[in-house]
Amino acid sequence: MEDISISGTENSPAVSFDFSNNKFSLTGMSYMENVSAYYDGMLESLFNHLEGAKNAEIEFDFALSYFNSSSARIVLRLFEKLDLAAANGNSVLIRWNHDDDEDVAEEGETFAEDLEHAAFQLVPELS
Repeated sequence: MEDISISGTENSPAVSFDFSNNKFSLTGMSYMENVSAYYDGMLESLFNHLEGAKNAEIEFDFALSYFNSSSARIVLRLFEKLDLAAANGNSVLIRWNHDDDEDVAEEGETFAEDLEHAAFQLVPELS
């Protein structure tokens, strides 16, 4: 699978999906008008990759300084798929970078509440 690397803009995050090394990240802000148009293709690739992962070490870094409610639904879907990958025998670490922003930290913790298998780590600085 071909890696995905997209530079961020004022309202869309930088995306780095390194499939061969199982390292993924979203960085910046996410409040596009059409969130589905931005995320759907790359998420389909990521979800297919996660479904096929066996005994893999997977890391996903979130460093979103702001995101709207439509983007929050995307993040929730990502957490669900990452937790499922962990339930299927993979080691999954989700790092939630929040730059000491209490609101962003709390949002990450809220997403993490339903995780049963993936590890979750709050990181007090943006990467």
